Amino acid sequence: MLLDDGSTVTARREVILTAGALATPKILQLSGIGPAAHLREHGIDVVLDLPGVGENYQDHLEATVQCETKDPISIFGEDKGLRAASHMMQYLLTKTGLLTSTVVESGGFVDTAGTGEPDIQFHVLPAFNGFADRSAHAGHGISIGPCVLRPQSRGSVRLRSTNPSDAALFVANSLAEQADVETLVRGVQIAIRISEAPSLARLVKRRVLPKPGLETDPDALRDYVRAISKTVFHPSGTAKMGAADDPMAVVSEDLRVRGVEGLRVADASIMPRLVSGNTNAPTMMIGERAARFILGKETAA
Repeated sequence: MLLDDGSTVTARREVILTAGALATPKILQLSGIGPAAHLREHGIDVVLDLPGVGENYQDHLEATVQCETKDPISIFGEDKGLRAASHMMQYLLTKTGLLTSTVVESGGFVDTAGTGEPDIQFHVLPAFNGFADRSAHAGHGISIGPCVLRPQSRGSVRLRSTNPSDAALFVANSLAEQADVETLVRGVQIAIRISEAPSLARLVKRRVLPKPGLETDPDALRDYVRAISKTVFHPSGTAKMGAADDPMAVVSEDLRVRGVEGLRVADASIMPRLVSGNTNAPTMMIGERAARFILGKETAA
């Protein structure tokens, strides 16, 4: 194989699994790689007993604070009718305008526990934020969403059946650890203070979530966090990298699945602990390192 720099390498035949933290363990388990007892329950021949496959699930959870604005200054309604068409035309002609936005217009990292390291990331959107089971509040508003960066809770991904078309048996186990609840409560309290700061308060008509007065009751805030929290789509950890003496490690430092020849995993499932921020760039880095490992351009040492 001729590389861009003119050098040559001998490519080895390898399979790279990049299905993500939910699908990767499912594929491994269907292939006979995973917790032996679980595989036998489904009548799957055990190719390799790796108890860590499907364990160690982690994700970033967000609990939102939302305020209605006095003026129509959010993006509410901008995706409808002539407004939407005008945004599309502006983008096609000039590559500028609303369609160049990530919608998450600003953010930040905060150390709420005094450890010296941020444990909360804020996502700020110029819109009310709904979710799968909760419609967004109608009208113009702003959402300030603190998410817990270093969750202690762990979930799992197991097989529901041997039918590849069946969804995995996914137990997120979110907020199972009280420490995660307390971190989000501190994040919500800071988000409320941000919404009440003079520079923002002059734009705000009223707070919609959580209801005014709730911040004075710690138990009510804990209930609110448990009720409102949602994923920010950073699933990780279900085929974690680890040392040779770690019984729960699924892949080695060079992304090889332990005990299997010619199989690597290159997605966020290999993260032993969820990174303290967005997972897109780290996952791209994992893929880049996998390519370099395969081409012999880099070693894990």
